[in-house]
Amino acid sequence: MQSLNVLIVTQKKSKYVDTFRQSGYLNKLYSTSKEEVDVVISLNFNTFKELAQKCRALQIDVVLVEEEKWVMEGIANVMKKNYVNCFAPTTDWTNLGLSHKYARTLLQKYNIDVPPVINLPEAFPILVKGDGVLKIANSLQDIISIKEGIFKTSPEISKTVFLEEYLHGEKQVVISVFDGKHLLTFPNDNINRELLKDYSKKLEAMFLEEKANFVGFINSELIENNGILYNTGFKFNFIMPDLSKNIAPKPSDILYVCLSAIYQKLNEIEL
Repeated sequence: MQSLNVLIVTQKKSKYVDTFRQSGYLNKLYSTSKEEVDVVISLNFNTFKELAQKCRALQIDVVLVEEEKWVMEGIANVMKKNYVNCFAPTTDWTNLGLSHKYARTLLQKYNIDVPPVINLPEAFPILVKGDGVLKIANSLQDIISIKEGIFKTSPEISKTVFLEEYLHGEKQVVISVFDGKHLLTFPNDNINRELLKDYSKKLEAMFLEEKANFVGFINSELIENNGILYNTGFKFNFIMPDLSKNIAPKPSDILYVCLSAIYQKLNEIEL
């Protein structure tokens, strides 16, 4: 059995330490948290390059990034350049979270449902979206005020603003992991299994057709409404998927999933 040295990149104490310690594939567990954690080895860094060099020296096999802002700042790019397995999207894919307009255009290209754009609002609330902008408007005056505020802050961002239908329903976070060839999406009991399966296939096709070259976890924010599964956004921090049920061919183990992704064998896992 291959044993892995794992690094959790986080500012706070990770809530997943105990889960990793229970893995049959764990050798050593490291963390960048400055908080005292008795069961892990502390690893400090000033730059991503310095961290990558330490990972190489310590023979760290898997880097999991809990801090979304560090994903946005390009930690995966630096790790990849230094041949370290960092489970996070590279910056060319963080645009899915940074730009609602970019994400909408790309998702529609692959027939993934997104909430309708509204030109003349007849009912409220309504969402005002743009690059890095997400606000709820309850009246026409709210829309005007929000747009004026965005324009004063950044005329460029104001050009990306659009109105989107507010979907009623509970937003669900669905966790997927991509290995460069295959996408594995973990079930969510609150979403119709067939709808989620169809969504996962389309998302995988998008990554493959667009030649995505990262390995890592990506979280979709979804709302099921009137039998349609809508994507309302993406997040990039590492969230532990629910592995309470066994996965085939091995018992549920997050590091087995990571190991499968490293060798591009996620297609061999059955959920």
